[in-house]
Amino acid sequence: MRELLSVFGFEYHARRLPAGEDVEIPVLAEYTGADGHPLLWVVQAIPLDDPESDPLEVPLHAEQFRSLSAAPVPRALHDGEGEHALIDWQTALSRHILAQPHPPRWVILASPRQWLLIDRTKYARSRLLRFDWVELFSRRETDALRATSVLLHRESLTDHDGQSLLDQLEDNAHKHAYGVSEDLKYALREAIELLGNEAAAQLEARAQQHKKSIYQGEERLDPEQLSLECLRYMYRLLFLFYIEARPELGYAPMNAPSYLGGYSLERLRDLEMVPLTRPDEQNGRYLHDSLNMLFALVHHGSENDEADHRAAQPGLDLEGQAPEPTGQHDATASRFRMARLQSHLFDPERTPLLNRVVFTNQTLQRVIQLMSLSREGGGGRGQGRRRRGRISYARLGINQLGAVYEALLSYRGFFAREDLYEVKKKDAKSNPGPLETGYFVTAEALEDYDEEERVYDRDELGQRVLRRHPRGKFLYRLAGRDREKSASYYTPEVLTRSLVKYALRELRCEQLDPLPDDAARAERILRLTLCEPAMGSAAFINEAIDQLADLYLEYAQSARDERIPQADYAREKQRVKMYLADHNVFGVDMNPVAVELVEVSLWLAALAETDADHPHVPWFGLQLRTGNSLIGARRESWPAHRLTCGANAPERWTRHAPEHRPLDPEQGTALPEGHVWHFLVPDPGMAHYNDKTVKKREPDAIKVIDAWRRAFNKPFDREDAERLQVLSRRIDELWHQHARELADLRQRTTDPWDIFGQPARGQRSSIDYKDRALAGELYAEYQKNASAYRRLRLAMDYWCALWFWPIGEHADLPDREDFLFELESLLLGDIIPVGKPYETEDLFAPTQNPDAGRRFIDRFGVVDLKRLFGQFPRLEKAQDIAEARRVFHWELEFADWWPVRGMDRAVQCDVPGCPYP
Repeated sequence: MRELLSVFGFEYHARRLPAGEDVEIPVLAEYTGADGHPLLWVVQAIPLDDPESDPLEVPLHAEQFRSLSAAPVPRALHDGEGEHALIDWQTALSRHILAQPHPPRWVILASPRQWLLIDRTKYARSRLLRFDWVELFSRRETDALRATSVLLHRESLTDHDGQSLLDQLEDNAHKHAYGVSEDLKYALREAIELLGNEAAAQLEARAQQHKKSIYQGEERLDPEQLSLECLRYMYRLLFLFYIEARPELGYAPMNAPSYLGGYSLERLRDLEMVPLTRPDEQNGRYLHDSLNMLFALVHHGSENDEADHRAAQPGLDLEGQAPEPTGQHDATASRFRMARLQSHLFDPERTPLLNRVVFTNQTLQRVIQLMSLSREGGGGRGQGRRRRGRISYARLGINQLGAVYEALLSYRGFFAREDLYEVKKKDAKSNPGPLETGYFVTAEALEDYDEEERVYDRDELGQRVLRRHPRGKFLYRLAGRDREKSASYYTPEVLTRSLVKYALRELRCEQLDPLPDDAARAERILRLTLCEPAMGSAAFINEAIDQLADLYLEYAQSARDERIPQADYAREKQRVKMYLADHNVFGVDMNPVAVELVEVSLWLAALAETDADHPHVPWFGLQLRTGNSLIGARRESWPAHRLTCGANAPERWTRHAPEHRPLDPEQGTALPEGHVWHFLVPDPGMAHYNDKTVKKREPDAIKVIDAWRRAFNKPFDREDAERLQVLSRRIDELWHQHARELADLRQRTTDPWDIFGQPARGQRSSIDYKDRALAGELYAEYQKNASAYRRLRLAMDYWCALWFWPIGEHADLPDREDFLFELESLLLGDIIPVGKPYETEDLFAPTQNPDAGRRFIDRFGVVDLKRLFGQFPRLEKAQDIAEARRVFHWELEFADWWPVRGMDRAVQCDVPGCPYP
């Protein structure tokens, strides 16, 4: 040991050094920092029983102390009765060495088989560097040995003038990850354009055969839908890159040669630079069929025998031809098993447009190349990097990938209806890049721009040519004011980590420290609510999950008086992260693409080892919603007497804020007698267009709307006030019914998942069952009777829609009587057909308990929304307006947990700090 230490520049000086009160540790070498405090310790683990034992699990030995001093072994290091029963090194590090007032920054724990390099700042998360000498020397890789000699050398760890070498390497790694993120932003945008343009070209060619076009008429292609499906396609590739880079999770059988050589995305990456010279190679469908087969394999799974066919053809080329077999095929060796990983991500029904397209080898090779290799010519502004390198998804963090995808949330896809030219600001120093805001004008409008405002590129001959996008081209760009309108900005990782850290510090002081013991604190963490009202790519949620997982394991280990072995900590932490993501996370975003991104992001960030037969797929149907966090109705009410007060009366409802009425399912109704919900009452701000330009353009319409608003906000007479109270009581009953149904639905769609310190609870159900239960029981898509949720939401949407009613449709604004009658028809009356009675199956969701469905009908009647909209088309118009505005009613959407925990007791992960105005 003495000779080996000298090789790494350490001076052997064995002694017993203090590590806290009444504790000493046998240390082989110590180095101090400029402040005189310990900087580095070298200690030795001596495995007497098994030389291959993990050094952290090896106990200290009394002889290590006696050889240095005659003083007895400190009592704090004993682990049970007897002089020789001492604690192991993992416990010594956690309780004493790294817990003393001035602990060393670095600890080298040396044993005959392994050396561990421990960084105090990372050890709490069980992160360390492990050097296995047998493995290193058996490989005989010069580079690996050189790296080891540098990383373990004294000079790499004891730099007094600034950062240590390891700190510098970590900083460079973060910079590299940033550079790769920048590369992937360019890659993803270009890939979406490539897929979109080929899809559009093929769909247009088919439409032309029937003398139609995807750019107009009934065959018109929605560019937003095409953009979304291309994004989903790229999400699939991202997920596969991720799981194949982490075979230890058990999702992808990378250890099976048949999967690796016959199915894997890694196999296709090997073809990324193969030149495609002949037209049949360029226009072939080998890559398309290979990816579709891989997507289907992931979605449907495969038993052993089903894997044989592809495994028997590992050498298929880009023309789809197999070479002649050179020997007998070993069917047993080729078999592998991949359980069904059913999820929305790989569901073919989510990409109906792309299912009609066959992407060429040329296009998909370029897409795979873009996602596999760093960008040629530089990895971001100011990077100066020219050499291309392969992107390692095993080393790329979820936050870096989140930055890539969130950067594109403001982008939109659109078709050039005619030739478009790019222009720029006259004082712009350079042409806009593909990730910068683009301004597009027609050839006619281009004449209005100066030469300095036109964007020029260089052609193959070096000649300046206008940047032109031909008619029909699909563009995926940040156009005009898209960035400002979307308000989509990525929060850097260093900021999210800091904000979450200090938020959790406050939560720890307020909610966890007052609890009686660590067992209660660990349990409390599992009941916290993580809610982000503007999710983006879930940067804050993922960081909160990560830090809460560490905090939970800290309390759980303390409560059980049990230390998780270092080798197992990362696995246990991932299981806790999956539990938190699947049980505790809620979020909202205006952009539906962002909601899909968050589902993928949470899944990737929390990927954990799972049952090979039944892989765990998190389902976020009741947790992640599309909506505007700032617009919606609330559980607030006014006393009915305020509604009958005159326009100038001080008690009039418009002069007082409504009172909040939290839902209390345990104690019955929460609405006091004689109160009216605020979303049943008019407001002077409804359809209030006070912009001067708007008034100038639509003076007559504005006058009509102003007159409507005055009449709509007049005082109520006693009869109408009574009608509002009746409606309010029914709403309160429906709200309690909805809260109970939602709690039951959540319980039935939450799969069991055991973690350290907590056994699994509940029953497993399929993604298909969960989707059908959500669609039927909550959204009432399968039956002719609206659920409590649908009735309440439509009533709230109607009220919100009156704030945004289009000027051009002012004639459809309801008068007071129409408004009340339509709400009564929705909330009180039975909207049923005359004639043949409904069949039972028409009124219940397929997954619903029939007895519960009958009790609901007996109490609340039948409301067929299709028939209701036929009688009152204004209700459907109001629903459309609310959906366009992404109206979101917080206390309705999360009715089952909001009254118990609420936003004031949640870990709120983003701004704005208020869920609604």
